[in-house]
Amino acid sequence: MPKPNGRPCTRCGKLTSLRCSRCHEAYYCSSEHMAADWVSHKRVCRKTTHSTLKALLFPVDATTPVLVDIPYKIKIDEDGDGFVPKQYYELDSETVQRYLRGLEMKYLSRFGGRLYPHEHALAVMHGSEFRLDGSPLNQCIVNLTGGRMCIPWAGNVLVLREKGCLHSEIYEDASMADIAVMSNFFETFGP
Repeated sequence: MPKPNGRPCTRCGKLTSLRCSRCHEAYYCSSEHMAADWVSHKRVCRKTTHSTLKALLFPVDATTPVLVDIPYKIKIDEDGDGFVPKQYYELDSETVQRYLRGLEMKYLSRFGGRLYPHEHALAVMHGSEFRLDGSPLNQCIVNLTGGRMCIPWAGNVLVLREKGCLHSEIYEDASMADIAVMSNFFETFGP
């Protein structure tokens, strides 16, 4: 069953995070309710045109972070949680690989015992072997932290905001407002 952390099911009002995979506007607590509502919902259902996310890039060879576009596709895991289909975003691997060698993700939901910014989690992506593969020291992170990094971050780092619960694989645009949180992260934590 989807975790009860989202919006009310269109059919019964039960809280859910399962949405129409086409428009992302209608919520359903089960595939049965989704199927039962399709006859009326299809008249208003419009496929979303949003197919890129803004990721915060901490570039290895620059001194300031920038926002970059990461294309994605909306996918459905038919087995999902408890055999209920689960929606997730599949990031375009070619684009991600342009920025990173290998891929490791960290999910940050709490910092200093409180939820941070705007009660959303951050998905931090970095090269999986950056300490071993000869990647150069990340000058953006050096500049941002004044050189006070917990570990010597190397290679590029990408950050997305994550919607809903931790590890939902449903993302939203990062913003420059996330820089302060990431600065604290780079100074305090490491992989």
